[in-house]
Amino acid sequence: MTFFGILALAMVALVVFRGTDDQRFIRSAAEMEAFARTMRDGERLGPRTVGGMKFEQVRRERGVVVFQRGERLFSPYGYAWSPQGDPFRLLEDVEWSEDHVDHYFEHLEGAFYSWDGRR
Repeated sequence: MTFFGILALAMVALVVFRGTDDQRFIRSAAEMEAFARTMRDGERLGPRTVGGMKFEQVRRERGVVVFQRGERLFSPYGYAWSPQGDPFRLLEDVEWSEDHVDHYFEHLEGAFYSWDGRR
């Protein structure tokens, strides 16, 4: 087998055994929901692991809990739990920091949405 063949197999194995963010989210969703239910509005928590996933910040505003995974190109991203429905409608006028962030949500399942905050 060539070097590139071995490298390709190693990459496939890494992806299969590491799991994708989607797979980790599915395994973590129940614990994330249980954690979200314990938070109070206005609460903002620093780095933590919930359901086996690491988050830079978890915060609750207007009943929506946002689990921030990190930042890509200076824009935060992660998941949102919103049992009242569309989180965009609930958070459209909420300022998250000194820098304005536009929120984009995509429904995943149940009360969960993927979240991108763009500056």
